[in-house]
Amino acid sequence: MNEFFNVRLIGHVNIRDADSGALVLTKSNAVHPQNMAVAIARSLSRDASGSIFKMCFGNGGTFFNSSQQIVYRSPNTIGAADLYNVTYEVQVDEQESSTPVTNSVTSSPSPSPSITSMVTIVAQLGAGEPAGQAVADNLTTDPESLFVFDEIGLKTSDGLLLSHLVFSPIEKTANRAFLITYTLTVSVS
Repeated sequence: MNEFFNVRLIGHVNIRDADSGALVLTKSNAVHPQNMAVAIARSLSRDASGSIFKMCFGNGGTFFNSSQQIVYRSPNTIGAADLYNVTYEVQVDEQESSTPVTNSVTSSPSPSPSITSMVTIVAQLGAGEPAGQAVADNLTTDPESLFVFDEIGLKTSDGLLLSHLVFSPIEKTANRAFLITYTLTVSVS
């Protein structure tokens, strides 16, 4: 009988152009261990604030240094953490939504006898969202524009940051939609 076990959680994000299916980004992310432990405990006790509720997007994960080279900030995974600069968010918990379901959080076990399960979070940023974006690519040269994303995070309904991914800036414009698939693989040993 095991009194102690280890939990391993690995996150990975794919961003695709929703129309063409072209892969825009594929990258692993960092997990906030303290906040994730709180969320797991809350989920086991059926506390609604333990589930993944929203996917947040920001533009503070990178900056240009004095030599105009891109600098990547470290993911926020310690203490009272948040994205560097949240600019947009979408609700992914369809059970709490009154709008048509295009975003979701689902789980599935791996085939026996594996001790691994996967949580898949799907969010779509339609062509018209967020409101106010440029109508086509390359019209914005400001890397800190509200519609140039370089960080994504998952949060609970009460705002606990569970994961943080920092990546090269991607401009979101009205001429394309993004489909974001965020996978968390959970293993117990």
